[in-house]
Amino acid sequence: MANKVKNPEDGMERNIGKLVEELKKYDGMSDSTKLKGKRKKIRDKLVSIGGPAVPALIQTLNRRKWQSSWLAASALGEIGDERAIGPLADVLEDPELGENAKNALKAFGPSCIPEVIERIEYRIRNPITEGTGIDHITAYALSVLGEIKCEESITFLNKLLDEYMTEIPDESFDPTKRDWKYRNVDFFKLLDCMVKQQDKRAIPHIRKARDFFPEEYVDHKICQIAMGRIKKGRVEGYLPMEALEISIPSGAIMNALSGGELGWEDTFEEQYGEYFEDDEH
Repeated sequence: MANKVKNPEDGMERNIGKLVEELKKYDGMSDSTKLKGKRKKIRDKLVSIGGPAVPALIQTLNRRKWQSSWLAASALGEIGDERAIGPLADVLEDPELGENAKNALKAFGPSCIPEVIERIEYRIRNPITEGTGIDHITAYALSVLGEIKCEESITFLNKLLDEYMTEIPDESFDPTKRDWKYRNVDFFKLLDCMVKQQDKRAIPHIRKARDFFPEEYVDHKICQIAMGRIKKGRVEGYLPMEALEISIPSGAIMNALSGGELGWEDTFEEQYGEYFEDDEH
């Protein structure tokens, strides 16, 4: 009887399956240095296999389990097979996986932008209305657009800001509670991504948004800071956190709690004054 010819692909599939199962085995375990080393070694082996490992890694990603899914996202980004773009974009809203998916998608460059835009547009059409942090649901997707510099990102971000401002009500309101189109889009995050793009064509769009708000509003000030950073070619800072700090200075709160013993001083002019000089109106 003739010997059955072995199919090399069968052996590879078994090897991939074995590696993936081994990766899953460590889910939920501690992040000790030893275990981190083991997980990384398995991940690296899957990366070295390349394309044939992509379907199994996508399945692992979609399990949305701690550690193995994180490592699957990382491996998919490093392999760079475009079959992974859609599945990675699908988990951008996941609070545990979003950061990893964002970092993986950055490795694909502009080729992933259409899929990411599609996810943002879907969420705007179908907003999540309940739960904490609903205005941050699109944050990781917006970060991908901000960090991958390309014409499509620039055009979309500028258009999104214009449309956001067109829909915003005249009266003051809580964007996380009002029944409105952009409740899942954080205004300051959007501006931060436009700053990251460093494209001066964004300035007229941001100026128009700024002028909607009275000068004493944090929104007005953050728009001005965003324009200043684009003009001066700076990307430092994170506007959502800065908006919170400008609105409710932590130093002032601590000083008040200490009975004035900390001697807090307002440093807004020192930090941001240059962005308010000689602005075109």
